Amino acid sequence: MRYISENVVPALELCILNISMKDLALQTCDNITTIRWLAQHGLIANKLVCKKCRHPMLLQARKGKKVVDGYIWACSKCNGNKSIRFGSFFDRSHLSLIQILEIIYLWSLERTQVEASKQTGVSIRCLRDWYNFIRDICARYLTDNPLEMGGSDRTVEINETKFMERTNRRGEYKPGQWVLGMIERKTNVAMMVPVDNTDAATILPVIAQYVRAGTRIMTDRWTDYSALPRQELTNREYTFVASEDSANSVKDSWDLWKAKFTAMRGNKDLNFNSHLQEFLWRRRIKDNFFGNILYWIRHYYDVFNLVKFDF
Repeated sequence: MRYISENVVPALELCILNISMKDLALQTCDNITTIRWLAQHGLIANKLVCKKCRHPMLLQARKGKKVVDGYIWACSKCNGNKSIRFGSFFDRSHLSLIQILEIIYLWSLERTQVEASKQTGVSIRCLRDWYNFIRDICARYLTDNPLEMGGSDRTVEINETKFMERTNRRGEYKPGQWVLGMIERKTNVAMMVPVDNTDAATILPVIAQYVRAGTRIMTDRWTDYSALPRQELTNREYTFVASEDSANSVKDSWDLWKAKFTAMRGNKDLNFNSHLQEFLWRRRIKDNFFGNILYWIRHYYDVFNLVKFDF
């Protein structure tokens, strides 16, 4: 076969993909159905051209320890071959395609690595890697789709808090990580940014990066920011006003956010930024996390361009 699937769905259909784990399991019950499902959804190449001789490659069944999926792309002209995962998000993994899809689905449901390990039979160590691979997609999305909030006649509330500050069982103190939180009133658009410390000179450039000029900024440290020289504002004008504690959305949200991080294993020092990026991605996307993460995987691993071999 020169094509795996006769029809490849448009990328945007992934954003509205609504499928239960049971139905996904039925549609990916063995190697070939899983391969077809992935090709149909644009997650692996649906066709491939041999890089050596430019001849269309054929999908062939193949056995062997190195052929994880039971099929490869083979060239009948020069005998070259490629993995069906070539150039995809699934490339160079020893896990089956079915297992990886299950992991992505369980991640989308916010299942812990322990829960996912029990359900998939994959080790915690391997799951940790795959959860981080998925979070890398979230990070790329946030980088490529920068958020700005506020503007004329808008109010943004800001506040700093510390995550992971604690004393361990040996009595060793862990200083934790400062995070600046920002929420726009009415729209509830939010951003959280790790910062080294909380002095005004450090915080203000972060505000300038994410908050539009002309914004009314509500903070309990308004005198600190107002006292900075004008050049510190990076050519942006803001109005700093005293925080109204009873209506401060950021302060009211910290407990919720911290509980969320704990549930996501976000209290691990080394993975804090990764968990933060996942949290922000979910907040931006809002729902249908499985379909949406598949959309962005397809976006960043453009398997359609593999046919051209323009690299």
